[in-house]
Amino acid sequence: MRPVLIAGLVAASCALAWTAIAQMKGNFIGPGTYATVEGCKKVAALAAGAARNIETVPETLTEDGFEGWEGSCTFRSITEVEKGKKWKAALDCQEGAEEGPESDLFERLPDGSLKVTVMGNDTIFVRCDAEKGK
Repeated sequence: MRPVLIAGLVAASCALAWTAIAQMKGNFIGPGTYATVEGCKKVAALAAGAARNIETVPETLTEDGFEGWEGSCTFRSITEVEKGKKWKAALDCQEGAEEGPESDLFERLPDGSLKVTVMGNDTIFVRCDAEKGK
């Protein structure tokens, strides 16, 4: 009985270690919280005390990945495509009970915003004022 218990504990700790190793920081994003322009208005409203719900919580992007009301994505690997300008990232995403991989392209635009391309669809993320200076 004891060897089975020990083997189970070893397997569980290896799984936890792999999860910690697999997640990484998207340092190319930089400090702060990014969202769409409309999303940043919601971030500011939340910081001022607005109620949190599916309508008021926007999808945000930080060095840790994407976060929203219904799900999140964490970085698994990042490859610089064009020095200081474009990165391709593999992410692990979950939305409710569903989990799966995602591959996104990030491009730093001249104004400092980030163009994120997911499955051919572009979204512009700007740094939200609510996080500046923190």
